[in-house]
Amino acid sequence: MNTDRYHIQKLKEAFSEKQRVNAHYSMRAFSRDLEIDSSSLGKIMRGERAFPLKKASTIIKKLKLSPIEEQLFNQSVGKKQASLEDIIIEEDKRFLLDESYYKVISEWEHYAVLELFELDGFEVTLASIASKLDLTSHRADVVVHNLLESGLLKKEGSSFIKVNKGIKTTEDVVSKALQVSHQETLDLGKEKLEDVDVHLRDFSSVTVAIDVEQVQEAKKIIREFRQKMSALFQTGNKTEVYNLAIQLYPLSNLNDQEKMQ
Repeated sequence: MNTDRYHIQKLKEAFSEKQRVNAHYSMRAFSRDLEIDSSSLGKIMRGERAFPLKKASTIIKKLKLSPIEEQLFNQSVGKKQASLEDIIIEEDKRFLLDESYYKVISEWEHYAVLELFELDGFEVTLASIASKLDLTSHRADVVVHNLLESGLLKKEGSSFIKVNKGIKTTEDVVSKALQVSHQETLDLGKEKLEDVDVHLRDFSSVTVAIDVEQVQEAKKIIREFRQKMSALFQTGNKTEVYNLAIQLYPLSNLNDQEKMQ
């Protein structure tokens, strides 16, 4: 079974079954029943266009797939052409933030506002920031003020300009701001787990027994993975701002020697 094209096969089967009952059943009628544009549906079924993830739940219900079929369908539409091995990491030229940027580092809205500048056709204003990130107008104003004060944004006329292409924080250095930031990321993750459609998010974990001596090597691999994911997302039609969180932590009690390392 070619799982990469499983969703295409299920669409073709469903269309065929409709036509078996009614020979006059058209692609236009099929697209109407699935609530998807007929031109887009035709391209999807020919493998010329990616499947719209936000439509997956609706179409799965309409096709009345079994649990196993649903899993295979989801895996199929989630397949990516890009391979991590093929992604090249460019020289890191991001602006380094330290503890003096406490508010910017610790509160997620600041990172999100800076990334709004990367969205295609998005005009960054106080009103659009508040709407896109679901903030109050007062909160949007405070966040933009912090970014202006930090020199990460500047204002020219009625427009805001992003000063640095990207920013980063310190690594393996104790930082209260980063601790608060990570806590916010965890809290946001709990909300998104319930609020966001499964096809538009990914939560997964693996529990393994490890040699603690390998943690530093694991951290290097995780950082390279983050960089490659960032490089991957530089392409395509950018319409939303996402957060990628990767967690590696012990479930067992660390012995005294490991705690001291």
